[in-house]
Amino acid sequence: MVRLEPQTVDLDRWPALAEPDGMGGQAAGEVAQALRRSTRDLGLRIDYPDSTAAGEYDAPVRVVLREPERFWARLASAGVLGLGESYMAGEWTTTDLGAAIGTLGPWIAGNSDCAHPGERAYGRDGRGSPGGGRRRGGPVVVELEDSVPGALTSLYTDETMSTAGAVFASGARTRARMEDGTDVVHLEVPASRPRRNDLGDAQRRSADTLLTLAGVGAGTRALVATPGWGELPMRAAERGAHVRTMTSSTERLAALGSRFAAAGLDDEITLFLGGPADARGRVDAVVAVDPGVTAGVAGYAEVLDAAERLLVDGGRLAIAAVVSPERPRPAVVELAAWGSRYVSEAGPVVPWSELVSAVDRSPRLRLLGRIEATSHHAETVRLWSETFALRGRDAAALGFDAVYRRMWAFHLAALEAGLRRGWLESVQVVATAKSTLTHRDGPPTS
Repeated sequence: MVRLEPQTVDLDRWPALAEPDGMGGQAAGEVAQALRRSTRDLGLRIDYPDSTAAGEYDAPVRVVLREPERFWARLASAGVLGLGESYMAGEWTTTDLGAAIGTLGPWIAGNSDCAHPGERAYGRDGRGSPGGGRRRGGPVVVELEDSVPGALTSLYTDETMSTAGAVFASGARTRARMEDGTDVVHLEVPASRPRRNDLGDAQRRSADTLLTLAGVGAGTRALVATPGWGELPMRAAERGAHVRTMTSSTERLAALGSRFAAAGLDDEITLFLGGPADARGRVDAVVAVDPGVTAGVAGYAEVLDAAERLLVDGGRLAIAAVVSPERPRPAVVELAAWGSRYVSEAGPVVPWSELVSAVDRSPRLRLLGRIEATSHHAETVRLWSETFALRGRDAAALGFDAVYRRMWAFHLAALEAGLRRGWLESVQVVATAKSTLTHRDGPPTS
């Protein structure tokens, strides 16, 4: 049984969660009727406050409405964005948030009676102008790092504070050679269900996999373009590499400096305030994790530009990224509209084809291959969600109110839904800089 507890919303802090327009109007009524009619086809059960219900009793997905009129009005006036805001406001709940988003998101995105703010903002195929880089009378300013505060990150991640997809020990690996000559290594679903205490080792394994793709070892001059909260540059330094990394956040600069010093690695890692565009000198490897998470296409462009400028002949670029296997699905485009308001202005995730095209356009870079680890990333996010749910009191003590906590829970669940339903893919990509050598560089390895 899902408990429905009284919810309060500070409208000074969350003005968008005020009573929605169209309460009890025709549009909201049409959405309500259409979804009720679709429950059996969707495998959905809707429970109402008066103890009535729509859909089969044993439906795979169950949604409990606390404020039905507000829920329908938000879907009609704001679509998938309204679905997220309604959850933030406590107007509906569920025992499986990822499954609910995975079921309701596509239905709402495909229903003409629901608003489609994502389509208006980004176009039907998600190719509109996302946020990320902003012109301020000069060059585009790109922020490659997640703007999520470290205090929040520590509430759902493990001791590494890594926000990339982990790689768990179990799971078969398959390898294939594509028609374009690139190699693909696919990591199958972990053989056993990962647990929270597996996450730290899995994150270190993911970082090591990326560093191995980049050829980082003893004596390597490595530029870590996205340091996160420090695990990736530290793993590189522990391999004996000479590491340079940077951040445009003064908060993160101080946190990274303290962490490197505590690990005794401050001499091996050069840390400066700035971005990849500010890096100078020659390097053997450039490594980045999710450069598009807050900057979209502009984030990838800045990392590729740094690799072009700085890599020696035969040097390697390795990027961990979440991409769309094709043009973003309508549900992804609509979820991006919600995300742009509350999490990141990057817009819909970059399609794989666009990332490949960006590498192909480079005069120096050549794509070698990729490792696909989508199922492992989905398990990572599941564990994040479990951890965050268990640390609700800690989050409240740090000043994250109930609405913020539901907002972050919705964000994590939407990411997991995208990974599990094939809307998103998690990949580690490797490319090489133009080399004077005639032999082909080796394929991806783990």
